Amino acid sequence: MEIRPAVEADLSAAHAVFRRSIEDLYERHRFEPPRPPQDVFVRQHAHLLEHDADRFWVAAAEGRLVGFSAALVREDAWFLSALFVSPEHQAGGVGKELLARVWEGDSDVRHRLTIVDAIQPVSTGLYSRAGLLPVTPLMNLAGEPRAGQSHGLEPGPLDEAALAELDRVAYGFDRAPDHSFWRSEARGTLWKVAGEAVAYSYRWPGGRLGPVAGRTPAACGQALEAELERAGGRFVSLIVPASARPALAAALAAGLRYSGPPGLILSTDGAGPDAVIPYGYSLF
Repeated sequence: MEIRPAVEADLSAAHAVFRRSIEDLYERHRFEPPRPPQDVFVRQHAHLLEHDADRFWVAAAEGRLVGFSAALVREDAWFLSALFVSPEHQAGGVGKELLARVWEGDSDVRHRLTIVDAIQPVSTGLYSRAGLLPVTPLMNLAGEPRAGQSHGLEPGPLDEAALAELDRVAYGFDRAPDHSFWRSEARGTLWKVAGEAVAYSYRWPGGRLGPVAGRTPAACGQALEAELERAGGRFVSLIVPASARPALAAALAAGLRYSGPPGLILSTDGAGPDAVIPYGYSLF
């Protein structure tokens, strides 16, 4: 088994590994697996490779890619974006070695977190033994939202200074590199009250929502309400931490339903995010 740094030419093979491993997991539990198109997967992981190349590793057996792991660091926060191994190689310690490669070498990191499917106890155990413990469920929701109130939020264009300030409050660290990716792929909105930026949100082609981040949990929930109102009854999907109670309440009040198995946010800290709706499992 060869474990080496990833290169861009590995990304299509990494997509195949992801599809095989996630389909094996979901189908064993009788859930419909996520099937992101290869081009979407490649663009997203090319972003990780661009900004965190030293935290992106692949495992190959006899010249064929059979696993990969990726992590990102933003200031003093570390996030495990991906760790997937082909089903036929999952019992050989490859996942443990891939985790070790992305974990090492970041002495300034103070906070570590990841997201895992709640139906995957093996991965949850691996990460928990490393110190990443469950802090909150992550609920998948989807549907055609009913019209509601947006609490007088004023939509406007994204502003880098406002985004940086909101990220420091909601996440605790700057997300500037990731906004460059989100803004290139999705429609972003800065939400204000009386001229003051209180939240931002992104809407993706196909109706995906996220990330949404607010100055307060209530502001995050209000920004989500505004996005759901703007959807005009068209299909949307998103993932909401149970710890972000105003946002979760807003999604359910709009008529969205739980969809698929929940996730778990694991962290070395003791509390789940309360003013954030993540982009997804891989980029938080």
